[in-house]
Amino acid sequence: MLKAFLSFIVALSVPTFASAADLTVEAASGFLIDATINGQPVRLRVDPETSGYIILNPAAVQRLGLRRSMLGSRTQIGPVRLTGSSKVAEVSLGGVTGDRRLVWIDRPAVDGADGLIGPADMPYDQVTFRIGAPRAGEVAAELPLQFERSYGLFYPLRLGEHEILFQFTFTKAETMATGGAGAHLAALNGGSWAGEARDQVIDFGVVRPVRPLTLARPVNLGGLELVRLLVRTGDNRGNLSLPPEPDADPDEVTVTAGSRQRARFNVTVGRDRLDRCSSIVWDNRTRKMTFNCANPPAGA
Repeated sequence: MLKAFLSFIVALSVPTFASAADLTVEAASGFLIDATINGQPVRLRVDPETSGYIILNPAAVQRLGLRRSMLGSRTQIGPVRLTGSSKVAEVSLGGVTGDRRLVWIDRPAVDGADGLIGPADMPYDQVTFRIGAPRAGEVAAELPLQFERSYGLFYPLRLGEHEILFQFTFTKAETMATGGAGAHLAALNGGSWAGEARDQVIDFGVVRPVRPLTLARPVNLGGLELVRLLVRTGDNRGNLSLPPEPDADPDEVTVTAGSRQRARFNVTVGRDRLDRCSSIVWDNRTRKMTFNCANPPAGA
């Protein structure tokens, strides 16, 4: 699962499921599905950003009586590193049973469910996220996505000198970019600050500084447009420069701290953008995701 550059790393993988029927999950029910782990019932939230492992909450691990294997896991959120555990267990989902690797750390991964699972590693030909009624002026944006087990689904798009990796999630209220991606998009698309800096929970309770940015020219993802996003100002900016303050004196001399994290170019598209969609469809056969969405009005 990558959440604003979040990755789990384990040494081994396990076989994937066979194919089953199609699946539809509803926003009204939190995109939840029922499954069993070692014969015990669990409820998992399906989310496009999740990696190729089932991510469990520690409370679910305790209830299921899972004991960690020798293979650990880790995740990094900006400069914050968290270590965790993993275990192979029997998972039944959609009428298909097989061994799957589960990972967890000692912090909750998701509210209102026992864990997270991604659509690219489920036993379905097609997974539909039903969000709401169709909107006037919807466009169907079809994106070919790539999948890495420790990273999840992503859409790579070269913009200028850098390739930006876009992910999509229902677990975050707002679209967020690493410092590197935010600085690069601001330079390319005329970005300016649209509010004050604040602290924001990113994942697993880790809080990082963010600031809202508005782009003068939207980023176009095959017809899906992005205008506003939060920039994680202290994370993975490298040597790139963020936009200046709107009232900054051009002759003023300022001193800023250097960044020790290398630049990473990641954007996680959240509910602020995806809630303008009636449905999102992931096709496991073509490895494409179709977004049936209305774009923000001009200037929004």
